[in-house]
Amino acid sequence: MPTISIQLYTLRDALEADRDGTLAAVAAMGVDEVEPFGIEHFEWLPDALAAAGLKAGSAHANIVESPDAVIAAAKALGVTTVFQPGPVPRDAFSSAESLASFAASINAQVDAFEAAGIKIGFHNHDWEFIAPRIDGELAYDHFVSLLDPRTVLELDTYWAAAGGVDPLSLFEKYGDRITHLHVKDGPIEGGHGVSNVVLGTGAMNIPPILEASPDRVWVLEFDIASDSVAESAASIDYLKEKK
Repeated sequence: MPTISIQLYTLRDALEADRDGTLAAVAAMGVDEVEPFGIEHFEWLPDALAAAGLKAGSAHANIVESPDAVIAAAKALGVTTVFQPGPVPRDAFSSAESLASFAASINAQVDAFEAAGIKIGFHNHDWEFIAPRIDGELAYDHFVSLLDPRTVLELDTYWAAAGGVDPLSLFEKYGDRITHLHVKDGPIEGGHGVSNVVLGTGAMNIPPILEASPDRVWVLEFDIASDSVAESAASIDYLKEKK
């Protein structure tokens, strides 16, 4: 059975305006867990989530630059998987050399996180798929080939599609190494700077993605939302119907 989660970045503005009320609204959606972001920066997270009756299963954090702080925060939250939410530096996918350096910086942290009982992995956007190819290979595929096999992947299905790659082809290629999905909807072309939409109302063909992922964690995310709480609630209902 899939686990249903929500990336709290979706609700960042609502959380800033009314933290307790927003977390209570998330709990009322009936999610199995939440995925917080920047966990090394928010000391209030463990107590606030506990007060709302929520648990965090995965998280986004800067593994490469703040490993010790991330491990401490993940342990305080009970998080078991932490994803690096993009390259460091941002232009790491611009050359084979910079990509190898970035992969090595992630690999260097695997042992420490594993000793703490935490898996680490990588979360994509679209630029990993539209970056220059390396020896004829997609930069994303080349990057994954450089990662320690103990690392896992969180596939942002929307940004993969925006980068011109069918998420289903990545399932076939990476199988169980993809443990988490970011599920979102909207206009696949020109998706930067525009609002996402309630799942099932945009251009993404979501049902086959979910059908192919019965044992993965389905993480709802809106990069931009018109009404983040209401649209998240409707989208969580969509995921629950597909579960």
